[in-house]
Amino acid sequence: MITHLLKIEWMKVKNYRTFWILIALFTVAAPLLCMAYQSVNRNITSKLPILQDPFSFPQVYETVAWLTSFMTPVMGILMIILLTNENNFRTLRQNIIDGWSRDQYIAAKFSVMLCMVLFVTFLVAVTALVFGLQSGGSADGDTFKYIVWSALQSLAYLSFAFFLGTFMKRSGIAIAIYVFYAYIGEFMLSMLLDFKVKFHAGAFLPFEATDRLLSGESKIIRRLMEQATPPSATTYVLIALAYVALFCFLSWRRLKRSDL
Repeated sequence: MITHLLKIEWMKVKNYRTFWILIALFTVAAPLLCMAYQSVNRNITSKLPILQDPFSFPQVYETVAWLTSFMTPVMGILMIILLTNENNFRTLRQNIIDGWSRDQYIAAKFSVMLCMVLFVTFLVAVTALVFGLQSGGSADGDTFKYIVWSALQSLAYLSFAFFLGTFMKRSGIAIAIYVFYAYIGEFMLSMLLDFKVKFHAGAFLPFEATDRLLSGESKIIRRLMEQATPPSATTYVLIALAYVALFCFLSWRRLKRSDL
C-alpha cells in the first residue's frame, strides 16, 4: 500500500522543476560545505598539530552531520512547498474523489517526509564515509550512533516544516517563518534561555536538542561557556522525539479535520 502511494506521489513531482532544483542544491551544497570546512581546518591543524582532525573516523560522522544540518532547511523548504501546493490546488479533495481515504492521503504525505529523512541520512553517511577514508582513522561503535542521530536531526527539521506546510496556505510566509526560525530565531531564543533563565534550558527547543546532540566543532565553544553539567544524550533524544511526535500529531489532526 505504501509503495503504491509513493508511486503516486512520485508522479506528482517527477516533472516539477522546483523539486529537482532544491534536491540538487542540497545534494551539492552539503558536500561542498564539508570540503570548504575541511580546507580551513587543515590550515589550522597544520599550525596547531595537537588538534584532532574532525574528518577522521569516527568523528567524521558527527562533523558531516553538523555541517549538513546548516543545509537541511533546504529540504524543509521543499517539504513546505509540496504541502502548500496540495492546499492551494485542492489535491486532498481530488484524491478523495478518486477514491482515497483521508488516512491514505495522510500516510502518503508522511511517507514522503520519511523518504526525505532517509535521503538526508544517506547523503550524510556517504559523505562522511568518503571524507573519512581520505583522512584515516578507524570506525567504531559510535559510527551507527551518529547516523541514527543524524536521521533524528533531519526528522526534527522536516517535521516542523511539515507542521508549517500543513497549517499555512501561503508558501512564501511559511518559508519565511521556517528559515528565520531555523537560522536565527531559535539560536537567539536558546541563548536567551541559557543566560537569562537557566543554562542548558535552550536545549528544550525543537532544533536545539538535536543540534546539541550533533554539535560538531561548535562543542569546543560550548565547553568553554558551560556553567553546569549538560543534559545526557538520552535526554536530547527524548526531547527531539517529543517534538517530532507533537508536530506529527498536530499535522495529522489538521489533515484529518481540514475542509475539502
